[in-house]
Amino acid sequence: KADIPLKGEEYLGLMLISALGGGLFFTLISGNPVIGLIALVFCGYLPYFGLRMAKAKRLSRFNDQIGDALVIMANSLRSGFSFLQAMDMVRKEIPDPIAKEFGVALQEMNWGTPTEDALYNMSSRVDSEDLDLVVTAVLIQRQVGGNLAEVLDNIANTIRERVRIK
Repeated sequence: KADIPLKGEEYLGLMLISALGGGLFFTLISGNPVIGLIALVFCGYLPYFGLRMAKAKRLSRFNDQIGDALVIMANSLRSGFSFLQAMDMVRKEIPDPIAKEFGVALQEMNWGTPTEDALYNMSSRVDSEDLDLVVTAVLIQRQVGGNLAEVLDNIANTIRERVRIK
């Protein structure tokens, strides 16, 4: 969710090295083991804090881009593209993080994952309320029918208004 290229065990190793290194460093510098213990806890928390900040920054960038992505998709659908082609257009036209997530979803669909599952997977990876709204609307439209381009335009307007009110 933070788009940091670390495995779980690498992240835990980083936390351990940071905690032990910081604790040892401050113990040696101060000569006081209590300060070293406090530094151990603080330095062990730093990688977790950095991960949370990276996740929040990526989610913020994603939410900033989703309105533009919906407009591109709606315009693509109006010009005769399929839903998958519209998603591919978003992947090509808008920078990361949205391009990466749409690319992964398209790759899942190309490998045979049903569209609904690929969209749910993307929604769970990103954990964005705006994307949840989009996925829900797209899945309802796929079951019921109707003009998807109009639905996407309405969602884009709703997202823009919510941002404006905030």
